[in-house]
Amino acid sequence: MTSFARVIAGLLALAIGACAFLPWTPGGTAGDIPLRTLLGPDSGSGSVSWALSMALPVVVSAGIVMVGAVGNSRALVIIGGLTAVAVPTAWILVNAISGSDAAIAVRAVQIGAYGAAIAGFMVLILAAMAIDTRVPSVR
Repeated sequence: MTSFARVIAGLLALAIGACAFLPWTPGGTAGDIPLRTLLGPDSGSGSVSWALSMALPVVVSAGIVMVGAVGNSRALVIIGGLTAVAVPTAWILVNAISGSDAAIAVRAVQIGAYGAAIAGFMVLILAAMAIDTRVPSVR
């Protein structure tokens, strides 16, 4: 990746990480949503610690993208981007197809979830386009 692409990937990593602290639902951020709700909306009852919330995979994926950008590793950037796209998208789809009363309607999902998925998608586009053949990178 070129140095310009690495800087853009780093900025996108910061955007992904920031989405963990933006509202995901009318009631709170990704830190307020249990990670086990990926299995179904009925799975996530009770209080939740930050380490077991939806914020953890979002922040970890941002960290993976950042390490990939700093280390010039397109593979890490792609893995982080895929994780950033997959986690919020899976959560939105699980809630959309669930008939449970605990499910969050798609129209109630707010900018944090969509922002994380869009920023992850932008990272994937960047990783696909930013090939620097002049500088060898870790593969």
